[in-house]
Amino acid sequence: MTARRTICLYLLLVASLAARPGDGCTSISPVAGERLAHYVAMRYHLPASAALKLDEKSVVAGTCYWKLTFRGDGVLGPYRLTLYSSPDMRFLSSDLFDSSIDPAREEYAEAQEKSVRVLEGEYASTGSPASSLTVVVFSDFQCAYCKRLSVLLATEPLVRSTDKVRLIFRHMPATQHDWAERAAEAAACAQVQSDAAFWSLHDALFAHQSEITAKNFDAELGTLISRIARLDLGGFQQCMDRRMSFGIVARDRRLAGALGVKGTPTLFINGKMLTGLPSANELHNSLLDALRLARIGTKGPPDR
Repeated sequence: MTARRTICLYLLLVASLAARPGDGCTSISPVAGERLAHYVAMRYHLPASAALKLDEKSVVAGTCYWKLTFRGDGVLGPYRLTLYSSPDMRFLSSDLFDSSIDPAREEYAEAQEKSVRVLEGEYASTGSPASSLTVVVFSDFQCAYCKRLSVLLATEPLVRSTDKVRLIFRHMPATQHDWAERAAEAAACAQVQSDAAFWSLHDALFAHQSEITAKNFDAELGTLISRIARLDLGGFQQCMDRRMSFGIVARDRRLAGALGVKGTPTLFINGKMLTGLPSANELHNSLLDALRLARIGTKGPPDR
C-alpha cells in the first residue's frame, strides 16, 4: 500500500466516522476511539493483555482540541494515560500548554487539585491534620530506595515537628518484588487497627528488609508483629488469612495510577510531586518551599 493511499484511507476513515456536534468540533466515534487506543498501545509498547481503551474524552474549553484518557491493565494494576489530540485526531501529545495562563498559578492549581486527591479513602498518618504541610509517600517495603527515604523522613526536622508536617503512607508494592505485596497487606492489616501499629510495623519491615525473603516472610513477620505493643494478634492473623486488607492496597495502586505515579518512592508535598530518592538537602528545601507557599494561604502563588 502506497503512502498516498494510506493517507487517503485515513482521511476517509476520519471523515466517515466523525460527526459534527453543535460546537463545530469533530467528534470521536467509537471506531475512531478504538483506532486511537490501538495506536497508543503500539506507541507505548503495551501488550495485548493491557486491553487499552479510550475511557474518557472531553473538548478543551474554547478549542477543538481533545483531552483523552486511556485505561487498561498494567503490571502495577490499572493503567491510566492522558493525552491531548489535535482537532483532526492526527497528532497526540502528553502536554497541552496554554500560554494565556500564568504558569506559576497553573502549577499551583494543579498541586491544589492533587493535594485533595491524595487524601481520598483511608490511610495511615502521623502528625496533625491541621499541619501546614501534608507529605504523602507512595512506597514499597521491598524497595531499597524506599527504605532510604523512610530514614530521611524520620530524621527530617520539619517532619519530626508534627505541628508542621503531616506524613501519610500509601501502598505501591511492585509486582516484580516477591514479598512486597504480602508486606503491604500486613502493614495495611496493622493500619486497620491503629496508626501506631502501622508505623511500628512500617519501621520494623524497613529495618529488617535485608533479612526478609519470600521463603521466610511469614516467620519474619511473626517475629516482628510479636514485638508490637497493643496489636491484637488474633485480629491481625484473621485479617491476613482472609486477605481483608487487599482492597486497601489495590485502592492505593489505583490512586497512584490516577496521579501519574510511575514508581517508588514518590512523594507529594502539598500536592506537588517529587519522584525518586531526594538528598536530605533537596527534601528539606522542597518542604521549605511548600511551607512558604502554604503561608500565602488563599492569596495563591507568588508572582514570578
